[in-house]
Amino acid sequence: MYEFTERIRYTELDENRNLSLVSIINFMQDCCIYEAEDGGVGIDWLKEHKTAWMLTGWQVKINRRPVFCERVKIKTWACGFRHFLGMRNFTIRNAETDELLIYAYSEWAYVNTELQRPERSVPKEELEVYGIAEPLDMEFERGRIPVPGTLEAKAPITVTELNLDTNHHVNNGQYVAMACAMVEQGTGEFTDFRCEVRQQSMLGDVLFPYVGEENGVTTVVLNDPEGKPKLVARFS
Repeated sequence: MYEFTERIRYTELDENRNLSLVSIINFMQDCCIYEAEDGGVGIDWLKEHKTAWMLTGWQVKINRRPVFCERVKIKTWACGFRHFLGMRNFTIRNAETDELLIYAYSEWAYVNTELQRPERSVPKEELEVYGIAEPLDMEFERGRIPVPGTLEAKAPITVTELNLDTNHHVNNGQYVAMACAMVEQGTGEFTDFRCEVRQQSMLGDVLFPYVGEENGVTTVVLNDPEGKPKLVARFS
């Protein structure tokens, strides 16, 4: 398990002075990256071995959003490995009261960045750093996110350098930000967020967003030019 403590900054807020959904994703992403770095299997290790952990899906459940200046502790742990796949839980709690604010489940694929395909397995050096702990005793959904039959097309998005991370593809938080931007009523009231990353996006790629609403659930799909989903996100 790995944990760090943080104070909610002004730049991480939404318009209601709560921690934004994008900032929630960034906190959790940073937490597992810190664990890798401190364990010696971080960015330089992955670059040397021509590998990377690619997110395939999040599910984030929000009991209460942290507010401006609140101190929180972000924790993560690996809760399973299967061939080239890694499963990981996260929690965000109030640092003083230990109130559980946010919890999440995520899945990652261990990929060879030179061949652009999954590795057969995760190296033992990384498995030793991460270990395996018991998963959260909470229900998370499995399977593909259902997409409504009726979707409204939105203006295309062109990937710029501002969207990229050290793997030279659209960062997970940036993907979420693109999906959030498609939700007209804002994302501050949603308490359950789920997304699937089906394809990576590179500099100059054009994404075609579609939005559908059904029974209080908003679904955002970012398609490639051939109409195949790159990201499917659900806000409920």
